[in-house]
Amino acid sequence: GGAAAQSARSIAAATMAGDEREDGVPVLDIHAFFVVDGVNLADLKLRSDTTVHQLGNAISRAALIARKAAFPITPRLTFAGKELLHSRTLEDAGLVDGARIEVDAYPAVVTASSDKVARVWNAETGECDKLLSGHGGALLSAAFSPDSKLIATASEDKTAKLWSSVTGECWQTLRGHRDVVNGAAFSPDGAWVVTCSSDRLGRVWSSKTGRCAATLEGHDKAVFSAGFATDGATVITNSQDGKAKVWNPRTGVLLRTVHDSCVSLYPTSFSPDGGNFVIAPGDHTAQICDMDSGKCLRQLKGHAAVVVFACYAPPGCPMIRSGGRSGFARQRSTSPPRDTTAAAGRTVCSLDVAKGLSEMPPAAVVAE
Repeated sequence: GGAAAQSARSIAAATMAGDEREDGVPVLDIHAFFVVDGVNLADLKLRSDTTVHQLGNAISRAALIARKAAFPITPRLTFAGKELLHSRTLEDAGLVDGARIEVDAYPAVVTASSDKVARVWNAETGECDKLLSGHGGALLSAAFSPDSKLIATASEDKTAKLWSSVTGECWQTLRGHRDVVNGAAFSPDGAWVVTCSSDRLGRVWSSKTGRCAATLEGHDKAVFSAGFATDGATVITNSQDGKAKVWNPRTGVLLRTVHDSCVSLYPTSFSPDGGNFVIAPGDHTAQICDMDSGKCLRQLKGHAAVVVFACYAPPGCPMIRSGGRSGFARQRSTSPPRDTTAAAGRTVCSLDVAKGLSEMPPAAVVAE
């Protein structure tokens, strides 16, 4: 939002100033390192009255611009073995000039709601980190790209949008469907997005340019789900006509049709460690639940209408290596997600977990 942008500009100004004091307030050298492998994420100069939350946002933006990491939500910061509270100032948190901060990623969830807004949440604390606002109609789905840098949303306004998960800014608007867009999903390498619509079509888009590369035409009724195969070589669509179709996403050529398919529209999203899952119970919230007991651990509150979609971010923190290679740096191994169906009342939540990693398009790295 505006406040976040203003704070980022203030931090940038302080960083560039390089003075020991600014308006009589001490300026501290802060060095941030990723907790898993010690990669230097950012070196900043910040006023001592800067909050820890502002420090986290500055580190996130600097790491994204440097193509070192993507944090969908303000990261966890640790100094001298103690986790820093986001509400405290650097001075109150005990940070000193030359402080070395350890940075780690919180688990993140994105939700989509009939209130026309997507929200990105800290799944550990239940706090809303950012709002993705810009659609003109109710949202029907939201999902992270495999590298967590982008979020795709689908809406009743006949469009899908791609957002920067770090800055919250809209990167692309995908226009071309003539009816409600029911869903949007990334390819395993993150280079493509497939959308499905009540106009009976699927479309494949470049996540870099936002251009439609292929139209999937052949269903007789609304298409409610679409997704890439794990190898990215095919796309599968499911329709209200009771058929599943398999397509070549590059050419749009129909490869085969499966009649009387069992349409699975509502997969569930599991946490990266497999210990929790997120559901939308049919009200204005989403719920983080324990896998073993099914007990609700925390509610994600803030939407003004029914939440229809929720999704965990991919596991770990994507790190961009030298030489253009990409990979995940992780604290622990993760168990593969299990597909299931969750429904509550008349509202069913569609959820998924992304896998893999790809580089973000260069123009999508936005620096204020």
